[in-house]
Amino acid sequence: MEPLISPTPDNWTHRRLDDLCRINGGPSGSDLNAGDHDADGIAVINTVDISDGRVTDTPRTRISPAAVRRLSRYKLAVGDVLLARLSGKINNVIIEEHEAGMLMGGSTIRIQVTETAGTVLLPYYLHCYLMHPAVLEFLGQQVKQGIQPSLTQSSLRNLPIALPPMDTQQEIVEVAQAFRNKIETHERVAGLTRQLYKQVVPQMVANEMTLRA
Repeated sequence: MEPLISPTPDNWTHRRLDDLCRINGGPSGSDLNAGDHDADGIAVINTVDISDGRVTDTPRTRISPAAVRRLSRYKLAVGDVLLARLSGKINNVIIEEHEAGMLMGGSTIRIQVTETAGTVLLPYYLHCYLMHPAVLEFLGQQVKQGIQPSLTQSSLRNLPIALPPMDTQQEIVEVAQAFRNKIETHERVAGLTRQLYKQVVPQMVANEMTLRA
């Protein structure tokens, strides 16, 4: 197996993805009925809901609790890595507490670190690894071109995974999470500032507000 990231330190190992993880696709179109859709129901995460390594705030599809029970094998848990399958751009997200219990959609692939592999691979490290340029290039080469570019489960099985020692993985995870927290904080501030801009400037134009005494 040819590593995608090299050279690596002597204490790093390399394994195939399917040696470490379960790889499963989402429900097919026939699994969801028209009556399953419920605007107030449980969110279903599809390719369109994954952007910049995160799930959007407003997933487009929601289904009823009854449908969720019927499709419970597709329910997401903390630590699942969800890969956008139907996209020209490779993107993935790691499921955290606020997404747990949502369902994976048919346009995604779930990667779950097995119990045995949990001693050598952290899910969040895997999430980070899947964003490395060499890995994205490998995955891009696996995309089947057509009207709708797509990745398949089988194309992921041979993906080489570089495994640092667990303490190194943990360091990588902590740095990545710190950056993510900073990004989210700045985005919240930018969002509030944008709202104020839209509210205050029109009021000033209409002479409904002044900043001078």
